[in-house]
Amino acid sequence: MAWIWMLSVAGAVLLWAVSLGRILSSPAPYSLPPSPRFLPPLGDRRSRNVLLVLAHPDDESMFFTPTILFLKSKGHSIHVLCMSLGNADGLGDTRKEELYDACATLKIPAEQVSVLDHQKLQDGFHQKWDHGLLAELTMEQIQLWDIDTIVTFDSYGVSGHPNHRDVHHGICKLLHENQRGNIEAWELELT
Repeated sequence: MAWIWMLSVAGAVLLWAVSLGRILSSPAPYSLPPSPRFLPPLGDRRSRNVLLVLAHPDDESMFFTPTILFLKSKGHSIHVLCMSLGNADGLGDTRKEELYDACATLKIPAEQVSVLDHQKLQDGFHQKWDHGLLAELTMEQIQLWDIDTIVTFDSYGVSGHPNHRDVHHGICKLLHENQRGNIEAWELELT
């Protein structure tokens, strides 16, 4: 069992490294700031309130752990918004607890983690999520936590999962409609 976990972590680290390289080398709409550096150290800029927007519990571990560790090492405050319980197999409550445990391990306080159980955002390959609803729910968290930076999936959803892709498009909608224009967004891009 331990070898599966280690293989998953190694795969996630490799995916992160390759994805970050691609992100930094090719600009895409709504994803890259003018600076080629991924959130510079605090000596260069102020501490950020970063919102990691996920589709399901376990996305933080499978795809975003290296990003979380990097941002934490630079002094940024991480908040997590998970759009669903990940209840496709009836394990939503278990997966939610696992997300909180993973966040505790990553030193993200429980009060900075929000897991939604919205009727219109249920886990599943055949579940289409409304981009407007995703944008609205994300904006609520942005205002609640005074978020200035978002990190989420690329347009392919990293793994191709439709819910991941919908989250990406919901964030794009939010950025397009954001009147203040003061939110920076980054995507974990599959290469």
